[in-house]
Amino acid sequence: MENNPLQKISFLVLRAFGSLIFIMAGFNHLFQTAGATARLEKAPFAQLATWMAPAETLIILSGVGLIVGGFMLLAGFKTRLAAGLLLAILIPITLTVQVGAEGSGPLFKNIALIGMLVFFIVNGAIYYGLDQSLFQKEQMKSSIKNKFNGNYVAVLAFGLLLVLGSCTAGTTVGQSTAQAGTVTAATGKKYAVLISQPNHLKAAVNTAETITKESRYQRESFVVMACGKSVEAFVKGSELAQEFEKGKAAGVTYRVCGMSLKQFNINTSSLVDGVEVIPNGLTYMFDLQEQGYTTVEL
Repeated sequence: MENNPLQKISFLVLRAFGSLIFIMAGFNHLFQTAGATARLEKAPFAQLATWMAPAETLIILSGVGLIVGGFMLLAGFKTRLAAGLLLAILIPITLTVQVGAEGSGPLFKNIALIGMLVFFIVNGAIYYGLDQSLFQKEQMKSSIKNKFNGNYVAVLAFGLLLVLGSCTAGTTVGQSTAQAGTVTAATGKKYAVLISQPNHLKAAVNTAETITKESRYQRESFVVMACGKSVEAFVKGSELAQEFEKGKAAGVTYRVCGMSLKQFNINTSSLVDGVEVIPNGLTYMFDLQEQGYTTVEL
């Protein structure tokens, strides 16, 4: 389900406010080391941690980890790694200092923080994080590079055709005319839709069904290319399974972006049957345009 702007901001608020707890705790460990060390030494289960190193050393190391992990979580940078680091620090603190201590408030506060960290380990930054910005830049760079390589090959091929044309002008002109006629006939008969959100699948399938009914289109091919969060619509058991089947019945060919699957931690084995994984969905759309497809992005 696509989230509205207010819901997206709520994820950012959760990440930002949660990270501040760890950042402030880290500064407390570094600048009030004596007090934190004393609390650890007096803790009921202090021996679970102090066997590894002196209490003061553990407090300083945990302070550095809390600050680094807290700022990474705040920025949404390597969010899953940051949440995992913080969880690895928080669990020992909870077991040694909070369990068995007087009052249950601090203990359940830590349990709530553990739940929040598990959420970000599973989902990542979700919105408004450096992870999303870096992923989009990587996709753009990859698309530009592949597009440049494709144009370079096209220029070489065009030059070769000119050389051959100088030797067999009459034959080449005739063949070129026939090929041009073929491309013209195909224009407008091949369609590709790039979707980025799960609910876009319904609009794409509806379009494919409409084109099938209207004789003036007489389409030969209809491709749905799924990038970004829309790949979730093609997981087995998705609530959009009915739309997927309707599209197959209308002759839709489904493709999903491999980079997007990695971003949302989706294994290819969990995808429904009849879907082909494309390494980079954006460059694939460029390829379809060169093949005469009319493309639309939702």
